[in-house]
Amino acid sequence: MINATHSIISGSFGFKRLVWAGVTLSLFSCAAWAQTYPVSGVWVERDDHFPGSPAGACSILKKLGVDAALEQPFPNLMIFSKNQRFEIRGDHLAEQSIRSVKSAKDGGFQITESLGKRSLPFSKKRSFTLNVIDPTTIQIIEGTVSSEFFKCSAISPPL
Repeated sequence: MINATHSIISGSFGFKRLVWAGVTLSLFSCAAWAQTYPVSGVWVERDDHFPGSPAGACSILKKLGVDAALEQPFPNLMIFSKNQRFEIRGDHLAEQSIRSVKSAKDGGFQITESLGKRSLPFSKKRSFTLNVIDPTTIQIIEGTVSSEFFKCSAISPPL
């Protein structure tokens, strides 16, 4: 009798382990389904008031780092990395996380995002359209405002 009870308990324990293994596997596989931005890397907005923009801005970033963009007048800067976007405007740094990417009718992408890691599920969502003009130029449209950003390449031309 003891062996039969032990067999039933160990059988249900084995089933529970199998269920937990399935749940764990599905949670880890969801990361593979996570959406990412259609571009990546460091992008600088064209600013005619900044000398040598955008190549000059990229050169300064490479020499002095992101702190240079926070400490002095600098063109707007965006960094796309997988499912996160960091934006530096003036002395403000913002981090957003992607919620969804949908193809837009004009060939661009309609992107919806929320604030960074600390945002709550019910926090305000932000959306914009991202158009890829060419491999080194993107256009961001938020409402009626349109901005062009240029990619900082690994090797920038000299000033």
